[in-house]
Parts: sequence; structure tokens; C-alpha cells
Amino acid sequence: MASDPSRRRFLGTSALGLTASLAGCLGLGGDGSESLPAHLEERIPTLLERYDVPGTSVALVEDGAVTWTGAYGEADPAAGRPTTEDTPFRVQSITKSVTAWAVMKLVETGEIDLEDPIERHVTSWELPDAPHPWDEVTVRRLLSHSAGIPPGGGGEVESGGEPPSIQTVLSGAAGTPAARPVEEPGTFRYSNPGYALLELLVEDVTGRDFAAYVDDEILTPLGMDDATFDRDDLEADLAIEHYVDGTPVETAPGPVRAHGGLYATAEDVARFVAASTAGADGEQPGRDVLEPESVAKMHEPAVETTGFYDLATDGAGLGHFAETLSGGERAVMNGGQGPGSWNWFHAVPSTGDGIVILTNSERSVQLIADIVDAWADRSGLSTPALASTARWIRFPVWILGGIALGLALRLGYGLFSGVRSFAPLSERDRIARAALAGLAVAAAGLWWAVGREFLGYFLPVIADWLGLVLAAIAALAVLTALFPRTDGAETS
Repeated sequence: MASDPSRRRFLGTSALGLTASLAGCLGLGGDGSESLPAHLEERIPTLLERYDVPGTSVALVEDGAVTWTGAYGEADPAAGRPTTEDTPFRVQSITKSVTAWAVMKLVETGEIDLEDPIERHVTSWELPDAPHPWDEVTVRRLLSHSAGIPPGGGGEVESGGEPPSIQTVLSGAAGTPAARPVEEPGTFRYSNPGYALLELLVEDVTGRDFAAYVDDEILTPLGMDDATFDRDDLEADLAIEHYVDGTPVETAPGPVRAHGGLYATAEDVARFVAASTAGADGEQPGRDVLEPESVAKMHEPAVETTGFYDLATDGAGLGHFAETLSGGERAVMNGGQGPGSWNWFHAVPSTGDGIVILTNSERSVQLIADIVDAWADRSGLSTPALASTARWIRFPVWILGGIALGLALRLGYGLFSGVRSFAPLSERDRIARAALAGLAVAAAGLWWAVGREFLGYFLPVIADWLGLVLAAIAALAVLTALFPRTDGAETS
């Protein structure tokens, strides 16, 4: 991993090494004079190494058209198989945006309405009793994660295992929560089971298999030729997903496809993103698959987001998230996160700009934020919230690094000048010294016992650096307590 030499310099308590290594680890760099594709070609290999991500594929959209794709690293490190522009990834929850298009197609044909209760159309599964009324669980609320349905997975199974039925997953008998309104509908609560209900809706309304319907009505018309819900056709070429610790993922997707079961190349997803924007030759959003008004409706925030989602978005639309950039443009995006991967697309429909980033590691969110930041900067766009959040979340490392540096310089100067010496039982500020050392050790211990496990899942590199800095502060605080100032003070 690229940060190991930096860690050794840090642990050597060199002020210059500390500053340089933190700058190298936490900053994207670049002088902005080169084109975005050239910049990405240069920087992405470095970012892969820095964040210990095996591979990624990236695509750019400009003026409503796919203009560039790139592939880096390895799709399967164990086999030494490189990532190529044709490598398919499981795009995880980016699938939800495609599902939203499929549902809106039914709205346009008059077969359903966004305000319809889901119980009006789902006939292949008996809706269970719930704490809140089902008639408030509408199509619109399911699309915008505001139906009161709990979070949950799609019933993933061990490779080679027999997947449960979608009805089993919805009933809560596959290790996932039952799909029923457990909170009052109307407020944001991200829900995969909600999209499983939408999958049943599509099948029950059309009488067709969900994957076949989406392929015929959305994927093929948009030219997403390599996108598919059938994993079996891709096994030899598929990007192998990896957990945070680098272990390959051994599970296979369950029966639910609408929330995260699509496989696609970065170019496939970029074609989808481009279809949501205005084209240079007058092409309208929707590209004759949907009406522009339907696309705009999906991009319109339907409910305010909360929690983690509030850090990068202003609200949830229908199968999309949205934010208003500081320049006034509306940006739309969606991220796909699941066992072994992070994926992302960001677009500004009014300008026709967009970017797609697919990866095969859970360590990728910082890499994604850095690439999105570079994309916005070189596209003349305001900084998206995702990139801004990634910037300020690094500040604690800098602040704590400054504290560690200050402690190191203070202790070093005292030892060099002779005003400090080894006297752990000195009466001078004994209580304060003991309290300082105890607090620092407790904070470091609490971090390594509790905090790192949570933050390390989303921001593993930041978590590693925070742990190192806190450990350094704890060590320096203990040393400061053991080597108090002795000038003019008696020691025991």
C-alpha cells in the first residue's frame, strides 16, 4: 500500500516528513493546466495505489454524449487480469436509477400512476400486516425511499448456493427485514426492499420478467449493449469485488434485481447518464425512451435526505439523488455500494456533463470523491457536496497532526535544552500530567476499539491516518508525563 513509507516517516517524528506525507495522502494535486482525460490518466493509477483499490473504470459525458472512457488497475488481482474498458462491474444501487426509468415508462403508458398505492398493483405477494397503512405506500414514495420501508439486502447467497424467491426475501425469511411500512410514510429512509416491491410491480403489471422488460424498454433503446442482469454470461470477464481488507467477495446476488442487480461497463452507465441530459444537437433528455418531463420529474427532489445521505445530497428524487450546486445548477447522482464495491455517477443535466466511476473495492469512496472533485473543477462546475465533504472530513487529521507535531517539538526542545528529564514521580503538575496522559491513551484506545471499525468501512485510509495520529499523540502525552520540566522544581 502506498502510504506505508509515509507512515514510517511519520513515526520517525520528522516534521517535514509529517507534512509531506499528509499532503501526499490527503490531497489530489495537479496544477489544472491539463485536460481532464489527461489528468485522470496520470492521477488514477496513483489514487488506486494510495487508497489500495484493485481496479476502476471511468467514463466522461460532455454535451450529452460519451466522450472518453478509461480503465485502470486489475479486475481480478488473484488472476492478474487487468481492468479494461469492456470489464463489466456490478453497479449496485445505480440499478435503482434504471429501475426508476422502467417504472416511469409504465407511468407514461398510463398503466400506473405515481400516486397509486403499491397494493393496487402487486398481486403476486400478499402484503403483510404493518404498523402503518399500506395505502400510504405509493409508487412515488417507494421510488424516493420515503415509504417507511426498512433498509435491507437482497438475499445474497454463497456462490453456487440456491437463491431464495423474491417473495421469501420480502417476507423477511432470508435474513433481511420484511418489506412493510414500519415508520410513517413520508420521510426519507433508504430501502432496498422498497425496490423489490417495485420489481414485483413491474412484473405484475406487465406480465413479463423484470429483467426482460428493462432490457427491451430501457437498456437496448439507450444503446447499453453490454448491460445485463444475467451474471452467468459474465463470469469470465467480471470485475471481482473485494472487502475493505482486500478479501474477494464470495457471495452472489439474490433474486432481487431492481435495487442492485445490474452488471454494466462504465460506458454503458455513461450512455444512461447521457440520456438524462440535453445533447449538443438538440437531443432532449429521455432520448425518445421517456419524455423530458418524466426525466425532470425523476430529478426533482421529492423528500429531504437525512444522515449519511445528507452529506452529499440535498434530497432524494425518483431513483436519483439531487443537489443544487453553488453556481445554481442542479446536479443529479446515484451511488452503488454493496459487498465489495463502491460505484458512482454524477451529472448536470442542463449542461450535458457527467462522470461515471465503477470500482471493485469497498475502499473506493475517497478515490471516487477525488475523481468527482477533479471532474467538476475541470468542467467549470461548482464543487459537488461529495467532494466538499471529502475535503472537510480530512481536517481532523490535519488538526490532530498539528497537535502531535506541537507535542513532539515541545518535548524535543525540552530534552535538547535540558529543561526536561526523566522524572515520572516529580511533584510538578503531577495530576495534570497524569490526566493528560490518561485522556490521550483513553481517546486512542476508544478509537481503535470502536471508532475505527465504523469509519474504516467508509473511509479506510482516513481511518488509518487518524489511528496513527491518535497513537502518536497518546505516546507523546505519556512521554511528556514521564519527562516533566525540572527547571526550578524539585523532583522526588
